[in-house]
Amino acid sequence: MDMVTLKALDKMPLDDARSAAVKLINPKTKILVLNRLKYDISVARNAGEVSRIMWQVYMSGTGYGTLNSSWKKHYGN
Repeated sequence: MDMVTLKALDKMPLDDARSAAVKLINPKTKILVLNRLKYDISVARNAGEVSRIMWQVYMSGTGYGTLNSSWKKHYGN
């Protein structure tokens, strides 16, 4: 994941943050999770929320996620 873009998401205009976030998602992500992430990003109310979603994706992908967390249950992974 591109850390420069990830760190800048909350400072971008909302539409730019949404499109940048979708580009950050690993193409190998399960279709169900990918669609859920895209939906959540599309309904985010501000760039900070988009940033929060993507930081959780990053943390989960690097092994720092919490087992049985509500976030993991939400995305079914």
